[in-house]
Amino acid sequence: MIYRKQERYLYGFVEGKDDPCFYRHLIEKDLPKQWSIKLIPSGSRDKVLRTYQSFDWNNYSSTRICFFVDRDMHDFLSTPFEARSNIYVTDGYSIENSILEDERLLNSVLSDIYQIDLLNPDDDNKIKQIVQENKDIFFEAILPLMGQVLLWRRLGSKANLSNLKLDHIFSFSEAIFVSNTRNVLLEVASRQIGCALCDDNYLVAAEGEIRSYAKLIVRGKYVLWFFIKQCEAIWEAIPKLLSRFSDKPKKRTECGLNNAMVIVAPRARIPESLKEFVEQNYLAFINVRNNVSVQPNNSNVSDS
Repeated sequence: MIYRKQERYLYGFVEGKDDPCFYRHLIEKDLPKQWSIKLIPSGSRDKVLRTYQSFDWNNYSSTRICFFVDRDMHDFLSTPFEARSNIYVTDGYSIENSILEDERLLNSVLSDIYQIDLLNPDDDNKIKQIVQENKDIFFEAILPLMGQVLLWRRLGSKANLSNLKLDHIFSFSEAIFVSNTRNVLLEVASRQIGCALCDDNYLVAAEGEIRSYAKLIVRGKYVLWFFIKQCEAIWEAIPKLLSRFSDKPKKRTECGLNNAMVIVAPRARIPESLKEFVEQNYLAFINVRNNVSVQPNNSNVSDS
């Protein structure tokens, strides 16, 4: 319905309803200004992959139409997946995980939204140190939950991870992340998600698998929660953290989980793996299209 062969559009299929906002901002920064991308949420990873299988690639360009799926925990599961050149798999659990890898993004949000800007090098380093220490504590604290999530996936349990309210478990005090005990985390998660906890021996083993993995396997929505709450906590505590602030600056707009993507996406930096994917697919298609367009008698050339 939306496909326009002759127009300067690129197309992509993503998983969730929030993904188009994030991916579009990341990708369009690298596109020529005359081009734009249309992204279609499919509902799940399996639906994205089934959509790929439904195409007749003799009639469509595989570099113009791409697919974007989360790595999730599939590297730990018996779900073989044959890679395709126009299917992008995130580096970490999901695309939101790239948020915490970009120090510039934190500074941008603090400056643009919370008006915490023009920091001298000492102040900047103090903020960075607080955030890094909080990140380390957060990822260590949430690891038991991710181990339990892995076991639920292996058991086929219907765990709705969106039901978990991290505000009921974690908090910040004067910008410092406050963890909770392992047992409290797991008990609250089990109750809110609606799945029984596994035997602790299996859980410890699953935690070990995740800990030893090369990539960060923490659910992207939990990473986004940490990022937004960290920014808010720094703003709340800024008069105590930095002496040049006598009071909290006035926020330019409210920033919470409901509008986090709208705040973060335009300021995020594209992950290197996604940048390479865009170059090998979308930009390659545009280059071929541009070269074809200057050739004579080319009106019948197909996308492929």
